[in-house]
Amino acid sequence: MFCLVYTSIANIDFGTHEIQELLERARDFNKRNNITGCLLFYKDRFVQYLEGEETVVKELFERIKKDSRNREVTLLSESKIHNREFESWSMAFEHLKAENSNLQYLKLLVGTFFENPENSLSPNPTSIEFWNATKLLLETKYASKND
Repeated sequence: MFCLVYTSIANIDFGTHEIQELLERARDFNKRNNITGCLLFYKDRFVQYLEGEETVVKELFERIKKDSRNREVTLLSESKIHNREFESWSMAFEHLKAENSNLQYLKLLVGTFFENPENSLSPNPTSIEFWNATKLLLETKYASKND
């Protein structure tokens, strides 16, 4: 098992419709290729965690780097892993734009990372602790919507 984390800047204005279309395509592709992960969107920037078979994840990353919808695609980390972090999600997603978001902690971590990566708060998107926290926050958020 393998994971890869990258960040990029959106080239287009991603409104609700564009994000929904992107997610539908990504989730379909990921299901067919046994890839799971999480995509965060904050102030026109993406940070994404992908996990799956190494060759497949790296091929997907090469496609992402060539996608005209984003630029400055930067690999943050990659490594072998023992277990999936997002095994139940073909692509978890959160748009961190709302001022009253329940995910203020996550928004703060992502914001400081984008503004000043070398001095960002810990954990940050390069660490597995960040993605564990992200998963827990998203599970909590979506579990409360089902109550």
